[in-house]
Amino acid sequence: MFKNRKLYIWVFLIIIIVVVLIFKPKDEGSSYSEYFSAINKELKTNGFGKPVVLLDLDRLDENLSTLSKNIPPPLHYRIVVKSLPSLDLLRYITKATNTRRLMVFHSGDLVMLLRDPEFSSFDILLGKPMPVRALEEIYQKSKKDRFQKIHWLVDTETRLNQYLEFAKSKNIKLNIVLEIDIGLHRGGFTYPTLTTQSISKIQDHPNHLEFGGFMGYEPHVASVPNLLGDKTEAIEKEIESSLKKYEGFVSDAKKSFPSLFNKELLMNGGGSKTYRFYQKNQQVVNDVSVGSALVMPTDFDVITLKEHKPAFYIAAPVLKRLDGTTIPFLESISFLFPIWNPNLQVTYFIYGGAYLAKKESPQGLFDNSLYGASTNQGILNGSLATALQPDDYVFFRPTQSEKVMAEMGEVVLLRKGKIIGTWKCFIN
Repeated sequence: MFKNRKLYIWVFLIIIIVVVLIFKPKDEGSSYSEYFSAINKELKTNGFGKPVVLLDLDRLDENLSTLSKNIPPPLHYRIVVKSLPSLDLLRYITKATNTRRLMVFHSGDLVMLLRDPEFSSFDILLGKPMPVRALEEIYQKSKKDRFQKIHWLVDTETRLNQYLEFAKSKNIKLNIVLEIDIGLHRGGFTYPTLTTQSISKIQDHPNHLEFGGFMGYEPHVASVPNLLGDKTEAIEKEIESSLKKYEGFVSDAKKSFPSLFNKELLMNGGGSKTYRFYQKNQQVVNDVSVGSALVMPTDFDVITLKEHKPAFYIAAPVLKRLDGTTIPFLESISFLFPIWNPNLQVTYFIYGGAYLAKKESPQGLFDNSLYGASTNQGILNGSLATALQPDDYVFFRPTQSEKVMAEMGEVVLLRKGKIIGTWKCFIN
């Protein structure tokens, strides 16, 4: 009986050890990579002592080169303004890609661009249908001739009627691009017969409306389910399927209104996640929109953009470094936290916090759910291996570009790891 009890004790101890080995958190911390170590030194020497958005121009240049390679003539590249909200950044991209085409999503951005001496002459397409009241607001703040050069996106016959009445009231002509549903199911004309009715109305009012072309958006294809087989091939098949639908709209319009196609019309498509497939499918789309792929926020970490490199980050200074993790009201047991979890060996308080971003470097930093989030002094935990000290920087990779850049107000430019200037951002 004594031997059996001893055996049970050993079995119990072994089970406890196995459970601890399985469930005890591993140390996930590490120090900076070489890339971020160099940037950290630069920020500590020449930075601003506050959270900033960093834009690596060398990586941006690489992404621009990749983009240009994948959008060869006769395809035209159109810059998605909302994803790159800085006039200086837009100028940089237009020069690098030799494009004069913009896609705009916000009335304030549109007014700003129409007032700009350079961008007011660009070919501008609205990226979404605007309420007719927005047209009134834009019209009041813009010059009449510039206003009439815009391609206005229309998704229903009801909106077309609103735009027609607006054009009549101002005695102007609006260039109309019809939004078509080619698989995303986010609105737009669903059948060619419906667009035929609207094009007929446009043709019946030549003094106030002009048919400009189609816009079909298909980001859904990048998320095509694919349990077995090649993901890229599955996406290509879905692109082909969407473009067949697109071609159906175009073919039907050509048959019904051949004279409208005597000039080159705008056939817009694409998007960051799918743009590179259009070099193989140039039969219908002639105008491809891309924005976020140039800076690569984490929402765009998809197989179709594996050639692109992350080009912008948030850098936030460490304000305080505390040993262990002490939680209010749990002081008496807080010493146990780092014993169980090595990733609670150190507490850092950073300048700012709750960023729309994922922690990038050092690796192994975590939010503390018990302590809670703060936009003033964010708390992060990590192991001793993270090796941060006050005045070092924590680097985050944003999940999207437009909101982060706009909130921070400017981007700090890096060239070969050195700060060379700043660009102001605008609020969408």
